[in-house]
Amino acid sequence: MYAFLRGTVALKGLQSIALDVGGVGYEIFVPDFVHEKLSMNREVTLLTYCHIREESFTIFGFLKQEEKALFELLLGITGVGPKVALSVLSTLPPSPFAAAIQNNDVTAFTRAPGVGKKVAQRIVLEAKTKLGQSPELNAILGEPSADTGPLGGDDAYEALISLGCTAQEAKKAVSLARTELGPKASDEEVVRTALRSLARK
Repeated sequence: MYAFLRGTVALKGLQSIALDVGGVGYEIFVPDFVHEKLSMNREVTLLTYCHIREESFTIFGFLKQEEKALFELLLGITGVGPKVALSVLSTLPPSPFAAAIQNNDVTAFTRAPGVGKKVAQRIVLEAKTKLGQSPELNAILGEPSADTGPLGGDDAYEALISLGCTAQEAKKAVSLARTELGPKASDEEVVRTALRSLARK
């Protein structure tokens, strides 16, 4: 429907704004972190997602493409509708969302109103599987880039991979362990410390 809407913020509700576009007021629902950035009587351009049902037509707005991509990712998860997706984004903006996904932090998602443990588990699992599907999601969720790739040749890293860790989990755990133990730590000590950190998640 609408790729974006540009207009003046005429009203601010609890989770929505009224955007005056050429004299027509559009009600647009936005995450809390977007709501906080919008000022009354200021012009703004919002990237929009239109949710259409027989009984309703709802518009959701975002300031950046990656925010919209994250919202659409959430909508693709079983049990997550637009209201729940908005609740998740309001509770966990992109950076905290990324940290929760990388740390398998199911509890963080259950803090969002309307999200139970099963839905939170699906969000964590399915968001990881969608890494790499778009540049926006890569940027938000921390898809490893060329300069932060796997630690080839690192025996501790290779040991964690052999134990079933993902490349991203192994790299993060090894890096944290080496920081904690110092440069003189043996690979065996690094692996033990890394495994303890992973077990706490």
